[in-house]
Amino acid sequence: MLKYLSYVSQQSYSLTDSALEEMLSHARISNEAAGITGILICYEGLFIQFLEGEEDEITRLFEKISKDKRHQEVLVLDYGYSETRSFADWSMAFERLKPEEAREITGYKNLSRQTLFSEAINKEHPALQLLKSFIKNL
Repeated sequence: MLKYLSYVSQQSYSLTDSALEEMLSHARISNEAAGITGILICYEGLFIQFLEGEEDEITRLFEKISKDKRHQEVLVLDYGYSETRSFADWSMAFERLKPEEAREITGYKNLSRQTLFSEAINKEHPALQLLKSFIKNL
């Protein structure tokens, strides 16, 4: 049984393209070694991520992410267990979304920082809907 976990966080500072590429390269190597797959979405200073793998590895990685200085206000959106992977071919898929692309996916749901971090977490949370759309379109 695999554990999955999704979260949203604010970037503590703006990452350059090269810093983001370096972070992704390191994550892909580490995730592959740990048997973790998933997707990272960057959207206007936010990280929205879905991770899946063995429970101990997901717990370890999320603790590391929670302490990482690149993240602030880390908010768990959803977690649970599954028998199959949604991102079996991706140690870390990546998408950088523009506002118009996000609107196409989420409609008029607000992806502003204030809304994402103040809303009660439920299955209709805009960031969770964004992740689900990527899983559904695989």
